[in-house]
Amino acid sequence: LGVPTQSAGRAVAIMKASATAHIGETNTPGLGGKRFRKMETTQGDCSALVAEAGAYFDRVIGAIS
Repeated sequence: LGVPTQSAGRAVAIMKASATAHIGETNTPGLGGKRFRKMETTQGDCSALVAEAGAYFDRVIGAIS
C-alpha cells in the first residue's frame, strides 16, 4: 500500500501501547494529556488479558517486518 514497513510497525507499536494501557488501567492524565479518557470497567486482575493482547500486536509487528 506504499507505507514503509518501519512506519507501519511503529504505528502498530503505538496502538499496542494504547490498547494495553486501557486494558490494564495504567493510563493516567499525565500520560494522556488532553486526550485522556477513563472508561468504567470491572475491577480485577487483567494482566493475562494485557499479555494476550500484547502478544497479538507483537505477531502483527512480526508479520509486517
